[in-house]
Amino acid sequence: MANRTNAAYNGRLTNYAFGLSQDLSSALAEFIAPTIVVPATIGQYKKYDDKSAFQVYDTSRAVGGPATRLKFESSDPFYNCKPQALECPVDDSERDAAGDSGVAQQALDESKVQTLLSGATVSHEDKVIAAIKAAVSAVGAVGVWSNAANNDPISEIDAQIKAIALASGRMPNRIVFGLGAWSYFRSHSKVLARFPNAALVGVTEQQATGILLNPSMDIRIGVLSKDTKFGVAASKTNVVGDEVFIFYAQSNPTIYDPTFAKTFTGKRGGVTAVRTYRDEQARSDIHAMDWSEDIQVVSTTLVRRITIT
Repeated sequence: MANRTNAAYNGRLTNYAFGLSQDLSSALAEFIAPTIVVPATIGQYKKYDDKSAFQVYDTSRAVGGPATRLKFESSDPFYNCKPQALECPVDDSERDAAGDSGVAQQALDESKVQTLLSGATVSHEDKVIAAIKAAVSAVGAVGVWSNAANNDPISEIDAQIKAIALASGRMPNRIVFGLGAWSYFRSHSKVLARFPNAALVGVTEQQATGILLNPSMDIRIGVLSKDTKFGVAASKTNVVGDEVFIFYAQSNPTIYDPTFAKTFTGKRGGVTAVRTYRDEQARSDIHAMDWSEDIQVVSTTLVRRITIT
């Protein structure tokens, strides 16, 4: 009979979860609202939604004089990284089936942690998209890409790139297409007309980037789906939906920079701890993963949303 585990902080599985979370850093949520580790779970961050937030500073300093100091204003909002948790059982029958080998038992435990990370990833991406949709209204009079005769997706996207650049002085550098929106885009007659033989082989993200107003734009396709109904027949839907988000983000954001959306967290890798405890009634060891997060849209000036119909 395989050994049962005691209820305790599990350092080995916590380290495994942290390492695995690095492999998930390319997930869409991290691309849209990158994670920022903060020293305390409650604190201030810079908001970039008015003219003063894009202030140009006078950096000249007189000999013996003070430097211009960057500081939080009283109007700057607070983040609050709220606790999150998921747990997964390892039934005694699963342990018995895996065998008494230490390697087999470790692999079983790690597969459960991997399941937790996968579930957390779907949940987090859904929350990121929901937060953005709640904060950012769709641009009007665009996005009717089903009308191939009168609407040009490239021109509409370029217009939003230009609008962000004029409003903020920063060139937007990222685009997210929902799977449905990308399907409309890559098959649109006015997009295909820009590429010889595209009607036969299709249009890739790299090709689309090259003809946009910012030819260095990073394009991602949101393919993750979620089940919207629990306990009944599956009802799956694409997380991003028929949406296009055009925005500005930095590769290594901080609480001060104007990356349009951010996920604040209190622990590197997003995983605070993996704990293991015994549920005798369920005849199971329970692996519980804890983390904290707060998703914030830092600037609606640096993002545009196109809803596709």
